[in-house]
Formats: sequence, C-alpha cells, structure tokens
Amino acid sequence: MTEPDEVHFKSISWCSQILHDADFIITPTFSRQPKPDTEDSLIAETLKSDSTIQACITIYRKPAPGVSWINEVRTMVTLGTGMNGGAFALHGGIIATLIDDAIGTLLTVNKFGKEDGTAVPLSSGTVTAYLNVQYLKPVKTPQTVLIVARCKEVKGRKYFMEAEVKDGEGNVLAKADSLWIRIVRGKL
Repeated sequence: MTEPDEVHFKSISWCSQILHDADFIITPTFSRQPKPDTEDSLIAETLKSDSTIQACITIYRKPAPGVSWINEVRTMVTLGTGMNGGAFALHGGIIATLIDDAIGTLLTVNKFGKEDGTAVPLSSGTVTAYLNVQYLKPVKTPQTVLIVARCKEVKGRKYFMEAEVKDGEGNVLAKADSLWIRIVRGKL
C-alpha cells in the first residue's frame, strides 16, 4: 500500500534518496490518522493542512532477522507557515510537538506483550514524563525537515529517548532527550 504523501516526498531530491534506500520500510504515521476517541486530533486534524503540516511520512530500518525491536524512526515533514512563532520560523512549541510525536511513532512501531498473549503498541501504554528540547537554529518555513527519533535505553518501564530535527542539508536545527514511562494498570 502506498502512503498518501509518498509521491510528495519522492518529488524532493533529498527525501527521495532516503525513501529509495532498500534497507528502510515505510510505516503509517499513526498520529496523522483521525481516531473516533479523539486521540491524536492535534496532529491528525488541527495540524493537517496546507498551511501547517502539508505532508508527513515515516520510515524505519528493517530489523535484522530474529530482532523485533526497532531502535529508530525517521519522519519527513513538510511545513507550511501557519505554525510560525517568528517571521518564517516555526514556533518552538510546535518543534517540541513534532519531536514528541516522532518519539511516539517510534513507540508505536514497537510492541509489548500483554498477559493475554496479545501485543499492543508501546505508545498505547506510555506517556511523556519529560521532554528537554535544545533549539539550535531557527526551523525556517516553508520547508521539509527530517525528524530522527531513537531509543537510547530501556530500564523496566522507563524509555529514554532522543530526537533531532534536521533540514535537507543535514544541519541539526533542534534536538531533545526525553523520558517516557509505560503505565501499569493503577500506577503512573
């Protein structure tokens, strides 16, 4: 199945190079899909327009045989000018939102087993405990950026994550470290 925004990103030279790497798999960006319970409505509805997030696609490297954990996702996002905080510059809160969302996508492609033997996305049982963002350079708009989210370490119910926002030339515009906690029924 072709992702709706795949054609858009294949028309951008540096994105096309990433998408044509046979080691990567395109995965749905789940937060871009509207849900009846209103989950992800900020990304799926409010920030999904020509003036905000025009297009979005996520990929991850195929795991080695016998390995199920995916350690990194790469999300390409085409930004309009409707989320600016400064002149032709993305608002810092939106940068943090995009980073948090990319990390959430990484947790979505990874699963954990439930007592009944089923597996569910980690994102369905995790919450952001903290997100520390360093704003290194303005994220100019309009432009397409790459957000790379990685898992640094897992300790029990704690997921230590990191992410970077890069422009098409590979310049790091913002970076963050984050802690996500998997909620156990009745505990936070």
